[in-house]
Formats: sequence, C-alpha cells, structure tokens
Amino acid sequence: MQRKRRRRHDGTMDFILAVMFVSLMIFTVVMTVIFCIYQTVPDTLIQCFFTAFGAEGGFMAVIAVTKKFTEKDDYE
Repeated sequence: MQRKRRRRHDGTMDFILAVMFVSLMIFTVVMTVIFCIYQTVPDTLIQCFFTAFGAEGGFMAVIAVTKKFTEKDDYE
C-alpha cells in the first residue's frame, strides 16, 4: 500500500496576491500625484505595469488550476 502524501500549503500565492494589491494601490496613488503635478500621464509606464500584472495573474491562475486538477487525480 502506498501512502498518499499531502502537500503543505505555504501560502505563497496568497502572499503574492497581497503584494500585487499593495503595489497596485501605491501605483494608483503615485500616478494620481503625477497627473496632478504635470497634468499628463505616462501611458507607456501604465501599459507596461498592467501588462506585467495581467501576465502574473494569468500565470498564477494556470498554476492554481493545474494544481487543482493534479490533486483531484491523486484522490481518485
């Protein structure tokens, strides 16, 4: 008989999501201040910032779905 090993949940994705949220809030405040001072926004910086966040969120979603399917197959 083989024992099924349980994976320890370390909360890395939860930490990354918290860091992403804090970064998003800081970025929003800084962009608002820049707009108030200079009356313009750095469009390229904003586009790159949100592209990176979208990619990171997408990668985390793929990892979470893959992990869920892997765990589901282990218990069958």
